[in-house]
Amino acid sequence: MNEGTTKKPWVWLGLVAVGFACFSLLGLQPASFASLVHPQPLHADEAVQWSLAKDLSEGVLYSSHEDRFHGPTLASSLLICSKASGTAFADMSESYLRNVTGFYLVLLSLAALALPGVGLIPRVTASTFCFLVGGGAPFGFYYVQEVLLVAGLAWGVVLWLRSEVAECPRLKVFFRLLSGLSFGFALACKVTAAAYLLFFFVALMLARKAWVDRHLLAFLFGLMASWAFFQSVAFTDLHGLTTWWGQLARSLGVASGQSEDTLMAVNYWPWIWAALWVGEFALQRYLTQRLVPFRSGSFDFALVFVGLIFSFHLLLPYKTPWLLYGVMALPLVLIIPHQLSGGWLRDGILLVGLLIGAGCAAGDFASHSPTADLRAFEASTARFKEAYKGKTFFIALELKEGGNYWPLPYYLRRYQVGFGDFPAAAQAPLRLIPVTDDSEPVVSGYAVSKLTLREGGDRYWVLVAKGYESVFIGK
Repeated sequence: MNEGTTKKPWVWLGLVAVGFACFSLLGLQPASFASLVHPQPLHADEAVQWSLAKDLSEGVLYSSHEDRFHGPTLASSLLICSKASGTAFADMSESYLRNVTGFYLVLLSLAALALPGVGLIPRVTASTFCFLVGGGAPFGFYYVQEVLLVAGLAWGVVLWLRSEVAECPRLKVFFRLLSGLSFGFALACKVTAAAYLLFFFVALMLARKAWVDRHLLAFLFGLMASWAFFQSVAFTDLHGLTTWWGQLARSLGVASGQSEDTLMAVNYWPWIWAALWVGEFALQRYLTQRLVPFRSGSFDFALVFVGLIFSFHLLLPYKTPWLLYGVMALPLVLIIPHQLSGGWLRDGILLVGLLIGAGCAAGDFASHSPTADLRAFEASTARFKEAYKGKTFFIALELKEGGNYWPLPYYLRRYQVGFGDFPAAAQAPLRLIPVTDDSEPVVSGYAVSKLTLREGGDRYWVLVAKGYESVFIGK
């Protein structure tokens, strides 16, 4: 079946186009297309990566940065794009940032084209489908590390499978080396990749032949070299290598529920959608190949690999939908190509079903981090600055106890901002004070409103100089 082709290959592309049109008409279009018309505000994870890249551009070492628990790869990518395009950090729109991640989404989607043992049309269809649905979750269009992480994993797996079928010994070594380079890149993105790498080898043992051979050294060399290169920001920050181990220790505490940063599930629907997603691929495998022995193809290995990743995150207390991006995206490039050769009707039903599933799940995946107030706040601040008649317009932003993890620096990037407690803060035309209780502050010379960065998260009292409150609220 893997080598078969459908009698009407053009139908695949037609179904994808029709399904995507229906997807858009239902208002469930991928965020990349929607953001062209109505860009969504950045989530804190996105804005923090922008801040990290900006600080790197100003000479701050990654290993000494307060946000070093994020890997340096995405920030480094933005820094390269900034230099290549000549774009200042103050001029980077949400779309600009997300286009950087879009490059890695393309890279992730292209992994399907390199999958061995599958016809060209199924691979092209799977690659196109993966890109159109953002890897099966809205996060594919966000400026976050998960896309880079999963792209590295996908290519690491595909290149390993390529090495298994290569007949030339030199090609085997070459593909193993490239596979290691890809996994090393994933390790530098997030320490979670260390667990995924372990599951990769477990899946190989369960669903493939023995993986320990003489070519393993090439893989390990590529893995270590790539990890060291990206984690140390091209060997310019060797302390970044020790930072990775600090990230690992922190992630163990967070994932096991022993850290105050542990996020428990507030909505289990993303996990239900992910379970249904994996279950659909497993059911398809059973219905179409029930008589085919286990270990017969790389799709069995991919199912085990994705199943292990999902089970791992399902069992641990730390629950954030970001963790499910690999569960949603990896099957699209590793499994779908194997299942798209059973005739145009069955293939069409599979693709349309996945399209509808991705669309229905999108809202639950994205709803965990709404930042709707930011857009209104951004417009209000711009009006205020334009109308302000004082000497200097500046903003005083009081810091929250226990640290800050918020997108405000990005949305205030074009203004003069003073952070923390400084002498001129009391004279600032616009002040932001963290909300600690429900009692509204009374400050002479200021009108007060409230800014919510995310539901259940950070909130700020917004103090606007008297006389400008009507301008700020747009009346």
